[in-house]
Amino acid sequence: MFKNFDKVFKFTFKNQVSTSGYRNGTIITGLILFLLPILIFVIAAVASKDDDGELKKCKAEQIYVVDPEAPDADFNILNSLGVEGYTDLKYANEKTVEDALKTIKDNGEEKSIILQIKKEEGGLYSRIILPDSSKIKKEDAEHYNDFVDQNNNVFTVIASGISTENIAELMMQTKYSVYDNEGYKTGTDMYADKSKVAEQKNAEILPGFNMALTYVAIIIIYLIIILYGNSILQNIVLEKSSKLMDTMLISVTPESMIFGKMLAILLSGIMQLLIWLAAIVGGMAAGVKAYEAIAGNIGGTVVTFLNSFSSMGIFKPLNVIIGILALIFGIVLYASISAVAGAISSSREEAASNQGLFIMLLVISFYIVIFKGLNTTNVATWLYLLPFTSAMVLPSGISTGLVSMGIGMAGLAILVVSSVLLIILAGRLYKMLALYKGNKVDISKAIKMLSGK
Repeated sequence: MFKNFDKVFKFTFKNQVSTSGYRNGTIITGLILFLLPILIFVIAAVASKDDDGELKKCKAEQIYVVDPEAPDADFNILNSLGVEGYTDLKYANEKTVEDALKTIKDNGEEKSIILQIKKEEGGLYSRIILPDSSKIKKEDAEHYNDFVDQNNNVFTVIASGISTENIAELMMQTKYSVYDNEGYKTGTDMYADKSKVAEQKNAEILPGFNMALTYVAIIIIYLIIILYGNSILQNIVLEKSSKLMDTMLISVTPESMIFGKMLAILLSGIMQLLIWLAAIVGGMAAGVKAYEAIAGNIGGTVVTFLNSFSSMGIFKPLNVIIGILALIFGIVLYASISAVAGAISSSREEAASNQGLFIMLLVISFYIVIFKGLNTTNVATWLYLLPFTSAMVLPSGISTGLVSMGIGMAGLAILVVSSVLLIILAGRLYKMLALYKGNKVDISKAIKMLSGK
């Protein structure tokens, strides 16, 4: 049935990858995809460094507090908050701003500021005053305002005149525990049981991660079929308009010719996408390094998530193999539809009209998956078994362990059988309609002709 398949495959593959358009498009696009993530990460790092949200030091050493409502309030307790840059400031109380200015001048202090607190309209109002002798810049002094805003609750309590002992009690942290029913009986809270904490976190992460992988599979299939499905269709039609067709059908079976051309075009397309994917991954890796060099480390969360794969049951070797095979045969399945469309087309014009056949199936399957497979955490089993939808959901479902091995194997088997049957159908339609000169043939008419009606 697949006589001389290798010769058709080699010939078509060589023609696909040897063109200057293929090479230049692959290299230029790959270079852009490599540089783009680096540029994005560098811009993000520069922006993060300029406005990283971290509290900057005010560079003051002494703070003179003028608070008529609480003249004896001890603001030194603010040092115990542990805020970097604000743990060793010295606070002193003064009755008036003039008194504070005089003290600073008499002592010859250059790194002191005055914090004036007033009670207005039921709230506290504070302002910072820089003495003439101060060497602290206005921008640095304003950072103390940021410190006050960040710790407004504690600052307000101190400014109200509450005693130091009562403030210490207010600042005490409350300890708490969370128990499930079993843990309550045994006295083990969920935070002490690390396995349960990990299990709970994984249960929250897994559906979203599976959804993301499903989108990736859909995008891969969609891009390959849209970009190369029409090329498969046109290549098959081209042979019909060539005078070499009769000779080819003697030395090569129709199934071999169609499958060889289809696989060669798909392989060239997949190679191109893999190069682009490698460029993106490389660009992101370089971008992360650039970000860390400019703005600091960002990999902690990512590393933690990757390390949890084994405990989550994600990406087991056998599951990954089945997932990859499901993705490959899913692509072959949709490509086979384009081959069927090419087999029933006698000209490029008809081919352009018939390409809606595989695009329509692709779009319908896409919307079925979107509305039925991504809105719930438990995807319907039939989505994994129906070949046109399993091509999109099975690779992620089996790889993340959300679908059983039995359903995964069954879905893969259905994909393989469906792909082979469509290739055989395309071959028979091609042979039957090779010399057909009648009216335009659509898929329904072709099926009737196959059945002898």
